[in-house]
Amino acid sequence: IFKKSLESAPLANIRDLFDFDSDRESIPIEEVEPASSIMTRFCTGAMSLGALSREAHETLAIAVNRIGGKSNSGEGGEDVIRGFEIQNVDERGRSPSFPHLAGLKNGDSANSFIHQLASGRFGVTPEFLVTAKQLEIKIAQGAKPGEGGQLPGAKVSEYIAALRASKAGVTLISPLP
Repeated sequence: IFKKSLESAPLANIRDLFDFDSDRESIPIEEVEPASSIMTRFCTGAMSLGALSREAHETLAIAVNRIGGKSNSGEGGEDVIRGFEIQNVDERGRSPSFPHLAGLKNGDSANSFIHQLASGRFGVTPEFLVTAKQLEIKIAQGAKPGEGGQLPGAKVSEYIAALRASKAGVTLISPLP
């Protein structure tokens, strides 16, 4: 069905102008790497909690954890509760620990596999460090060399401020690396 929809769709992208023409035979399906193995190499980009909403950040982590991939916390830390498996999901897929999310399953994890940190950055706590499966140590700020990351005050809610040991509404600028 998907292949037919692609073939009948109007030309809209450069890839629509390409066609595969190979002189090689197809690989037998038995020799193709299983999807479960391929998915372990999937990683999300590093986007901090605050740059993304709490709902988006946690949903990405849960989804990528379910497929065996690796989510990246970005700078700024994560809520301590995310370091534990979710075990209180009701029949509707809701958890009192994560009331803003739906479609949860007992055993889900909202913990990012990769925890990003750098000296003096907001949100780096002992709990954040020990719940990581992999640490990504940020050496330099690529987007704004010499300045560091910034989270505008309008995005610093009470929740984000508590995670980063700050005050709501205050612009957070990471110190130089």
